[in-house]
Amino acid sequence: MARASRLRRDLPFDIDLQVLQRIAISAGANHTQYMRAYSRALNRTMTTLKKRVVGDMKAGIAPRNLSLIRKRLLSFRLTRGAQLDEGKLWFGLNAIKVKDLKGRVKGRIRPHHDRRDPQTGRFIAARRRASAEVGFEPKGELLTAKNFPDGEVGRTRAGRRTVLIRDPQTRRAKEAEVDIYAPMLDYIEDNAFSDVARIFFHHFETDLKGRVKMRINV
Repeated sequence: MARASRLRRDLPFDIDLQVLQRIAISAGANHTQYMRAYSRALNRTMTTLKKRVVGDMKAGIAPRNLSLIRKRLLSFRLTRGAQLDEGKLWFGLNAIKVKDLKGRVKGRIRPHHDRRDPQTGRFIAARRRASAEVGFEPKGELLTAKNFPDGEVGRTRAGRRTVLIRDPQTRRAKEAEVDIYAPMLDYIEDNAFSDVARIFFHHFETDLKGRVKMRINV
């Protein structure tokens, strides 16, 4: 059964304002110190979450280049005027091309042929043996091996093996992709977001007490 959280790509977490107020009263903080400490704690928490998600995605899907992950992570700061600001972390989990993932391509590169249908002029699909199965075994610990029924092994411009999906009728090819949405979102929710509240309260209390002790109001 699919998790409800899979319907969204941003995972909210709630901060108990009563707990924040009790910490502020206990520390003897004024309103300005309270608001500044909240703002700093929010920024630090968002930074911590981004680092965690990058680490989770690096181990979970094993991209060939970390820039692929960083481009999929966006953090937002939502200003609420006199009210407390909100933070949001968005992560893109659309499918990733086989060529951009570490892993092993299964299958042999078939030589090109120039046979055409004498009536239509279109290329005739090459016959495949039953054993000529094309697939990909990802190195990422959260991904599973996948076979491509209409796939064929090709090479990237860098010379690496990859998988192409060839349309049997038109013979047009597109790059094969691996779905990461469900396994990656579940893992992020269970790990990176599992103790967000604790991290936030730690940053808030530490910063607030420091401001009160040093009498900082900016």
